Amino acid sequence: MHLTLNARLKTDRPMKLLIVITLFLSSFTIMGQKFHTKFKYAKSINRNISIHNSYPKGGQIYTDLNGKEYVYVIFWTCVTNETASELELSIDFQIDSFAITSSPDTKFQLYLPKEKMTLEKESLFNFGLNLKSFLDKNIDKPTELLTTISPNDSYLFYVVALSNQGINGAVRAGFELQKQDLFYKINKHKIGCGRIVAKN
Repeated sequence: MHLTLNARLKTDRPMKLLIVITLFLSSFTIMGQKFHTKFKYAKSINRNISIHNSYPKGGQIYTDLNGKEYVYVIFWTCVTNETASELELSIDFQIDSFAITSSPDTKFQLYLPKEKMTLEKESLFNFGLNLKSFLDKNIDKPTELLTTISPNDSYLFYVVALSNQGINGAVRAGFELQKQDLFYKINKHKIGCGRIVAKN
């Protein structure tokens, strides 16, 4: 039996309403989180792109397979695409260590775990990341992220900061966007690391 046009429209309305409600609830859930920094960009080249950076978890010891000890902190970031185009998110962290001005003797390395972050993991220990398994396999390797974010969608991912020793005070970090270029800032030390560009 074929539906009339009016019948099809009536059938489509609940589905459209469900999609709208789902997007609204997703946005509300993101907005309800506590973040260290929140950015919503308004320039023509990056308009309607938002970045939310979490507070850290960790500050504990990781011991590598050779018995060497490090201090780690874990962050997560949410990039939201409120544009009409797909966005390509690319990030590349080299294995080179760096120091921050406030703690010149502390050497940091940054990593991008492949394990997916979700809002349900926000309250878990280490945000639910299996840190030891990841670092045991990747401590001496550069890491990267390349993904596409659809319109009206968000992508959540982890960042691990590993250091040879702790620092005095808190560690704060997160991504910032300058035009299409991504920078990662950790306690005011800024690193160029990627891009967000429209695919069409």
